[in-house]
Amino acid sequence: MSHHSQINEKENTSEREFIDPVEDEEESANRRLYMHNIYEEVFGGKVGAPVQENLQNGAKALELCCEDGIWITEVADEYPNTEFYGVDSNIQNSDNNFNNITFIECNIFKKLPFPDNEFDYIFAKDKLLYMEKTTFLKVLSEILRVLKPGGWLEIVCTFNTELVYGPAYTRLRNTWESWLKVQNIDKDLSLNLENYLKQTGKTGTPLCRTKDSQVGCGNAFGEFLVEFILFFYRTARDYLAAFMNISLEEFDDLVNKAENELSKENRTTIRHKQVLARKKSMHSEEIEAARTMSSTK
Repeated sequence: MSHHSQINEKENTSEREFIDPVEDEEESANRRLYMHNIYEEVFGGKVGAPVQENLQNGAKALELCCEDGIWITEVADEYPNTEFYGVDSNIQNSDNNFNNITFIECNIFKKLPFPDNEFDYIFAKDKLLYMEKTTFLKVLSEILRVLKPGGWLEIVCTFNTELVYGPAYTRLRNTWESWLKVQNIDKDLSLNLENYLKQTGKTGTPLCRTKDSQVGCGNAFGEFLVEFILFFYRTARDYLAAFMNISLEEFDDLVNKAENELSKENRTTIRHKQVLARKKSMHSEEIEAARTMSSTK
């Protein structure tokens, strides 16, 4: 693999990409770093699938929707014997100093630029779920095509639970969910991700791990979550204020009120989800097909 390898294989696409309401690239990069740190803290590491030994010995791994490559560069540093590939439609990382990483800019809505059964491990975060449902199902089919039989897929995501929030934060959350609906992004993908994987028939029963993190409440991680939530809304103010048809000053006042709500004793909880699925081996697929044929006789 070549040093500092980055390939561009983008094509025109009719599918729409998610419009990030945070336009400033530095602020957007900070948000991605915060989310990376949150997932590592919540799930106790960067890799949740049982592939550590495989990665240590030397395997082939893919991060889908890698953005600026925070996860892939840290994991590639821990597992120098494994070949890592990061794909996205727009990769922000221009400082790849790893011999075991290849970044590929490509149209992720089309066929992935890899042969069948290529990867031992595929990892993705929330961005994968910020698609229209029909588009996501196409991409999921491609993911399972390039995953080896017996290989592991890991997807992590975050969403709010249905607890009662203060009025200001409730208004902000409702605005964000309305923003997603306008782009035909269905939060059902996050809520029922494991079911969509199961419906493909190509994996074993997905393993789903959830963890609720209480926001605020005087502990360091809870206070960090408050900072992260407020950082997101403040950096998205230009888009969201216009979407709400209010002035920037009114939006700032709303965020300040939400800060007061979140900083006090409250029941605001964020739910983190980690879904692991192992692609069926060829042998297990043959057994399943035989069972199906037998049951229809």
